[in-house]
Amino acid sequence: MKANILIVEDDPSLRNVLVDSITQEGHKPTAVNSVEKAEACLKNEKFDVVLTDVNLPGKSGLDFVPICLQHNPNMYVYVMTGYGTIDNAVKAMKLGAADFLCKPVSLDDLLNVIRVAVEKISNRPTNNEAEAPKAESSLIVKSEEMVNLLNQIETIAPFKLNVLVTGETGTGKELIAKKIHESSPRVKKPFIAMNCAAIPENLLEDELFGHVKGAYTGAQSSRKGRFEQADGGTLFLDEIGDMNLALQAKLLRILQESKFERLGSTDTIEVDVRIVAATSANLDEKIADGSFRADLYHRLNVVQLKIPPLRERSSDILPIAEGLLQRFCSSTGLPNKTIGEDAQRSLMSYDFPGNVRQLQNCVERAAVFSGKESVVLLEHMPEEIKNPMRSFPITKGVGAIPTSIPDEGIDLSNVVSEVERNLLLQTLDKTGGNKMQAAKLLNMKRTTLVEKVKRLEIAEKENGESKAKTG
Repeated sequence: MKANILIVEDDPSLRNVLVDSITQEGHKPTAVNSVEKAEACLKNEKFDVVLTDVNLPGKSGLDFVPICLQHNPNMYVYVMTGYGTIDNAVKAMKLGAADFLCKPVSLDDLLNVIRVAVEKISNRPTNNEAEAPKAESSLIVKSEEMVNLLNQIETIAPFKLNVLVTGETGTGKELIAKKIHESSPRVKKPFIAMNCAAIPENLLEDELFGHVKGAYTGAQSSRKGRFEQADGGTLFLDEIGDMNLALQAKLLRILQESKFERLGSTDTIEVDVRIVAATSANLDEKIADGSFRADLYHRLNVVQLKIPPLRERSSDILPIAEGLLQRFCSSTGLPNKTIGEDAQRSLMSYDFPGNVRQLQNCVERAAVFSGKESVVLLEHMPEEIKNPMRSFPITKGVGAIPTSIPDEGIDLSNVVSEVERNLLLQTLDKTGGNKMQAAKLLNMKRTTLVEKVKRLEIAEKENGESKAKTG
């Protein structure tokens, strides 16, 4: 499949490299240097994939993510973010980005994520298939925490209780919402999902309640909102904490009375909808600062289900990775694969700030990159898995040091070497490659540092201009 790809990058040299690489892959790239120009492109052309930098003149790449998804919810948006900016990466995924790439961008990783996106696009169901009943939620759990969570779902699902699902971005809150729906008597009715953070604020009310013909300029026909679409079923409102106060008041009324009006109409519509809301924000803090209504919180929080982050349930990592790998290979026609021992150890020792969503992206990229091979090796994994401490700063708590010891144990020597290697890399980066200064910062002799650099095979090219600056 030939994909239509939009590139938003203000560095002309990198932009040209991206265009050339994507063209060689057989796709059609369109490259611009700002979000404003990219918005104009979206109005004139349909894109399958968007690749955007974060730091751009004018609007940032993070601002552009929800704009893209408003134009095409099925679009794959990938964000390029600078070294160590984990906060931007998490924000991007919260806004709906499919994945993030750390700068300097590896062309292998870039082309890999594009291949994954193209595979997914080419395997999308047709309209007829899309209307068929959806399969049961793909939840894979092993940890005691998640088993207990599923037991809670089975208990509450038969009753029309509003549920608030909390947890970090990428933990699988929508899958939990689907599981609640599928375990309830509403299973044959619609399950409608909406990400409140991915829709511009001025369009969110229309998305929820719909409108009648002539309600505003451009409203040439009536349209049902998400509440009407979900009548008799379940409405999942993701990132509810990003909803503005005016809409919160209208949502509260629906929760109390099960009634609302479309935009431009005075006719009251009554619906029977179960609400499952989710947030990665701290709603207690939002209530305290006045940005979230306490009465709405209490209406939504009849039952709260908290999903622990993946780093706190490491026993789930390999079962989820293996299940995702099997499903992806089956859906794309790739041969069945297993995960090699080195790759398993790296997956188990990584913190996954993007949680299950990031794990899925890693596995799918590795599956494509391993081609016809039957085993996914560490070399097929993205850079943040192969060299976790180089992808994010140690001070963020993200790296090769596991938060708990897995059942199969760890290779202490490898973990210690990786920590040592990355401390040396960061120090050499800080000193511009000057080994004398680096040795002083690490409180060691220069000869000791040189010996460690050689033992850990830290190449000169990884140390910026170290060869020129050290004597």
